[in-house]
Amino acid sequence: MKHRILYTALIVLNILVIVLFVVQYTSATYPFVGSDYRLFGPRLIDSFLHYKVNGFSIQWYTPSFGGGLPAYPNPLQMQFSLPQLFTFFVNPWVAILASSVIYIIIGFWVTFLFLRDALEFKPLSAILGANFFVASGFFIERLVVGHADKITFPLIVVPMYALLNRKMPAWLAGGLISLTGAILLYSGGVYIGVICFFTTIITIPIVYFLKPSLLAWRKIVPAIIWGSFLTILLCGSKLYAVTTFMQSFPREVHDQYFVDWYTSIGGLVLQLVGIMTTLPFLNLIGKSSLVYVVRLAQWTGSPYGFWELDTSISPVLIILLIYGAWMILSHKPHFDRSNLLKKGIAGICLIISIILVVQFSTARGFLFDALKGLPLLKSLRTNTRFVASFILPLAILGAKIFYYWTKGKSGIKTISIFVFLNGISLVALWAYYLLPMSVQGRNFEIQSVLDTYVKIQAGEIFPVNKIIPDMNDYEVFQAQASNVTHHYDPLLGENSFRPLVHEGSVFDIEDGFYNMTDPTGYVFPMENNSKLFSRIPVSDDSKLVDFLNRRQPDWKLPLTQIVLDWAAGLTLILETCAVCIFLVRKWLLRHLFHLPARFWCRLTGRG
Repeated sequence: MKHRILYTALIVLNILVIVLFVVQYTSATYPFVGSDYRLFGPRLIDSFLHYKVNGFSIQWYTPSFGGGLPAYPNPLQMQFSLPQLFTFFVNPWVAILASSVIYIIIGFWVTFLFLRDALEFKPLSAILGANFFVASGFFIERLVVGHADKITFPLIVVPMYALLNRKMPAWLAGGLISLTGAILLYSGGVYIGVICFFTTIITIPIVYFLKPSLLAWRKIVPAIIWGSFLTILLCGSKLYAVTTFMQSFPREVHDQYFVDWYTSIGGLVLQLVGIMTTLPFLNLIGKSSLVYVVRLAQWTGSPYGFWELDTSISPVLIILLIYGAWMILSHKPHFDRSNLLKKGIAGICLIISIILVVQFSTARGFLFDALKGLPLLKSLRTNTRFVASFILPLAILGAKIFYYWTKGKSGIKTISIFVFLNGISLVALWAYYLLPMSVQGRNFEIQSVLDTYVKIQAGEIFPVNKIIPDMNDYEVFQAQASNVTHHYDPLLGENSFRPLVHEGSVFDIEDGFYNMTDPTGYVFPMENNSKLFSRIPVSDDSKLVDFLNRRQPDWKLPLTQIVLDWAAGLTLILETCAVCIFLVRKWLLRHLFHLPARFWCRLTGRG
C-alpha cells in the first residue's frame, strides 16, 4: 500500500512538472505566440461560430475564408476535436493548452501502464520511461509554434498498449485503436498518424526481443481486424470528404535535402540529442546556443524553421542508452538458440523498419523512392518530423536499461538512483530557456482571436457582406468579410488557388453570379451543378443569404458521403456504449459481487 502511494505520488509529480513547464514555456512571450496559431486560432473560431448558429452538425462550408470554401473536407479542419470541444468553455488559446495537458496525462499514464503491465517493468522504470516519451522536444516544439494538429503526439502509445495488452479483449483493443485513429484524423493529425505507424513497426520487433510472449497472434490478429474495421467506419466520412477535396487541389510535394547521406544521418542523431543535452553543454563551454541552431540546419539540409528539427530526448535517456550499448559491447553476448527463426525474422523486420524511417526522415534512399508516391505519403513534406518515430522505442529501451541496472539493488538504492535521474530529466526541460525564443517564430499576436471569441460569446455571429482579398484570417470576422490572397492554408498554398471573386460587396452581380464562390464546386460539383471556382448564381439567392449568415444551405451531398456520415456517428455511439458497459461490468465483478465473500470472511474471522 505504501509503495502504491509512493508510485502514484511520483506519477502525479512528473505530470505536474511537465505540465507546468509546457504551459509556462509556451506562454513565455504571450500575447505573442507561435506563428501557426494564426492558422488554427481562426479555424477554431469559425467552427465555434458554426455550432453557435447551427447546433451540433457538420460544418460543410464556411464563408469566412477564401471567398467561400469547404470546411469539413479540409484535412486541417478540427471541428470534431478536443480543442474545439473546449472552445465551448474557454477561448481557443486556453483550449489548445488545456488539450495538450489532457494529452500529456493520457500519454504518460498509458505509457506507464504499457511498461508496467505489458512489458512487466518495475514501476520506477515505467515512470522513467513515461517521462522520456512524453517530455520530448517534438511535442514541446509543436505546442510552442502552434501546430495544434500535432499535439496529439502522446496518444500514439495507445494503439500499442491496446494491441499488446493480453488481458484486453480483442474487440476492445480494436475499439481503442479506432478511437485513437479517429482522434488523430479529426484533429488534423495526418502526420501524427504516419509517425504512429512508423513508431509501431519499430517498436513491435523490439518488444519481441524484450518479451516474446506478448506477440500472441491469436490476440493481435483479431485486434487488428477489429481496429481496421472500426477505423474505416469511424474515419470513412472524413477520409472520403478530404479525398474528394484534394482531387481539386492535389498536394504532391517532396522534400530534398542537399547534404551527403552520412551528414544527414549525423543531422538525424543531432535532432534527437536536441536542446536538452546540447544547450547546457554549449552554455558550459561559453558558446552561443545559436551554434546548435545553425549546425542542425546545416547537417539536416532542411530549409524549414528550427522548430521542425528539434526532437530532443532527455539527457538521462541518452546516458542510459550509451550505458546499455557499452554493457553489450563490453560483455560476451549470450546467444540463445531457441526460436532462432522467429528472432531472425524479428531482427530483419527491425532493421528494415529502422532503414525505412531513417530514409523517410532524410528524404532519400531506395525505400523512400519506392513509397513516396503512395496516395497519403505523396502529400507530406517536412520529413524531418518523422524522426519523432524513434522517441517511444528509445524510451522503452531506456526504461529497460534502468530496470536491468537497478536489478538486485536494494530498495533505498534504487529509489535514490531513480530520484536523481528523474530529477535531472525534469530539470533538463528548462534548458529550453537557453534558446532565443525568436528562433521559434513567436511572432503572432493572438489577442485579436481572443477578442473575437469574447464577442461571439456575447452573441455576435459576424455575417459576411464583403470580400477583402488581402485581409488576414484572424481579421475577417470583425470586418464581416471573407479574404482570398491572405488566406493561410498549406493545402491551397501548394496549388493554383484563383477564385473569381473580387474586392467589394458579396451582393455584386456579374454575368448572373454573386460575388461569392459556390464552395460545392471544390468537392461535390456533380450533385450541385457547379464547378471549380464557380460563383453562387443569382437564382440561388436564398442559399447565398443562408451561407453568409453561417447557416448551412441546402446543398446536396453524394449518397456515399451520407452513408459514411451515418456510419461514423452510429459507430461512435455503439463503441462508447460498449466500452461503458464493459467498464461498468468489470467494476461490478471486481467490487460489488465480492462483497458477500468479504462479509463472510470477516464474519467467520478468515480475512
